[in-house]
Amino acid sequence: MSVERPPTPTEDRLPAWRLACLAYREMREAGASDQEAHEAAVAAVQQVLPLLSRKEASSEAVNAIAYMVARTPPGPMR
Repeated sequence: MSVERPPTPTEDRLPAWRLACLAYREMREAGASDQEAHEAAVAAVQQVLPLLSRKEASSEAVNAIAYMVARTPPGPMR
């Protein structure tokens, strides 16, 4: 049985993924809902990769955030 690996950023997508993660984190820290933060991340992806459709940009944003969450050590408990 093979295990599907999560997407990883490619060289051309890395700047978009970084901006998506920053936008998402900034919005969540400001008290925005998950949906609002996701929309900000999608907009960030489309700034860097303007030829992507909204659906493709949304998928990239989801992948970027999942990648960040999986690789970021947990912070201190609040």
